Amino acid sequence: MGSRPCARLCAQVRRYSTRPRIYVSHSHDVLFNLAWEDFVFRTTPGDVPACFLYINEPCVVVGRNQNIWSEIDPRAMCEYRVPIVRRLSGGGAVYHDLGNLNFSFHSSKTHFLRATHTDLMTRALRSPPISLPDRFGHAPVFRTQRNDLAVYDVHATHASDESVRKVSGSAYKLASGRAYHHGTLLLQANLQRMSMLKQRRNHIASKAVASVPSPVANLVDTFPAHAERLDWPCLLSAIRSEFERMYGTSEMVDVDVSYLDARASDGRRHVTPRDTYEDMQTWKWLYGSSPVFQVRASTKDVPYDVPLDLVLTCERGIIVRVDAESPDTPTRLAAQALLGVKYDAVAQAPPSRVPPNVWHTHERLRAWLYRAL
Repeated sequence: MGSRPCARLCAQVRRYSTRPRIYVSHSHDVLFNLAWEDFVFRTTPGDVPACFLYINEPCVVVGRNQNIWSEIDPRAMCEYRVPIVRRLSGGGAVYHDLGNLNFSFHSSKTHFLRATHTDLMTRALRSPPISLPDRFGHAPVFRTQRNDLAVYDVHATHASDESVRKVSGSAYKLASGRAYHHGTLLLQANLQRMSMLKQRRNHIASKAVASVPSPVANLVDTFPAHAERLDWPCLLSAIRSEFERMYGTSEMVDVDVSYLDARASDGRRHVTPRDTYEDMQTWKWLYGSSPVFQVRASTKDVPYDVPLDLVLTCERGIIVRVDAESPDTPTRLAAQALLGVKYDAVAQAPPSRVPPNVWHTHERLRAWLYRAL
């Protein structure tokens, strides 16, 4: 890692002006980009608006308060080698790839309105150099009641609720006088990969925040005549123009992983993006943050050597209660050995940067759980 870029940025951070800032990431590492977003959120003065734009390599990102196991198909994620990440904001699970643009707008908590920057994005997509055309007397991309960005299906003949297709979802975080709104913009993402967000079986009970599925579309597919304008340079230009129209002339800052050790004060202590970057790669954050859930498995659904009905209760990612019914006493006793075991050690876990766990105590039972959970 070069020291000059980091030192230069540290100096910039220390002498923050009141000029609005636009950060543009040249890294596709989702963990760096989420860590940088958090760094901007925590260290930018309250009266300085900021925007952050980035594109991630393929990954699935779940919300801070979600249960991973309720949101994903780990087998599909393993097949496609798509990793799982937990972000710091709330909201639902999303799929990212190089066909998604991710945007993040930061402002003071006092002046924060959820619709403000959603509307900014609709104006940017309607303005030069992109200039998407209106359809059916409506803006080409419009805000829904859920504050998502949506379009009408490319094959629609008129405006209707049935033809609405989501092109961007949103999530938010508010704390310590600051707030941010971030979202994804589907440009030409691999929509088939979104099947990884679908739960395989209704065998999990949880009070965690659940994702709300919606029909989706790519902007490039919806506006094929404007596909060449829906690229990185045009989007950057259009978003910057609307951002500056709202907040005034901005300062553009390019960032990448060489800035992981940038330092700034969050008002209490000095922090770096690396702090968050490393925390997000821990088991405690990825799996241990899951709310309480129960999962059921039965030999009625997946065959095993003997009949078995099993209910596992998990807290903070660890099995804390085992309810097992079976005519076979050794099997019931083997199931009780699951107490205190990390759930990801007995269920098929998706790829991640967290080292894998494996339960070796009862191999045959583990092999069944691997298929049944």
